[in-house]
Amino acid sequence: MRPIQAGALLLAFVALGGCKSAPAPLTDADRAVARQMTTAMGAATGAGDVEAMVAPYAADAMMMPPGMPMVKGTDQIRQFYKGMMGVKVNLQLTQETADGAGDFMYTSGTYHYQEQPPSTASEDGKYLLVFRRGTDGNWKVAAESWSPNTPPAPPAPPAKPAAKGRRH
Repeated sequence: MRPIQAGALLLAFVALGGCKSAPAPLTDADRAVARQMTTAMGAATGAGDVEAMVAPYAADAMMMPPGMPMVKGTDQIRQFYKGMMGVKVNLQLTQETADGAGDFMYTSGTYHYQEQPPSTASEDGKYLLVFRRGTDGNWKVAAESWSPNTPPAPPAPPAKPAAKGRRH
């Protein structure tokens, strides 16, 4: 082989060696796991089972609730959910999308949150879950965010100064 051809061939091998294959597409089984996990998260919330609510999250997961600081890691997520447990709720999550590739997947959809009597508070909104496949092959929630469909209430107007009496 001539030196120029050998050099070109070596360059081609080096270039191809640096290329990585595309991540594997999601399977129907992956999408089914996401749907099952989403359904279980809603059911655990309705049951008030904090440990079942935390179970789907990766140890380093982050949660971004509306109007609140980020919640990081399963210990903080557990405390967040414990703070919610004073009210019995029904949470229905409706998954509309599941997509991704390799070890990452996201789902998005809508939710309906209904507090049980004596409260009648309810909320409709949308959510986004990001899943990461662990080294054990199991999917875990890596990030979560949601927001209500209605805008937050406007801030209260500033207080008016007290009226001064008239002098006659």
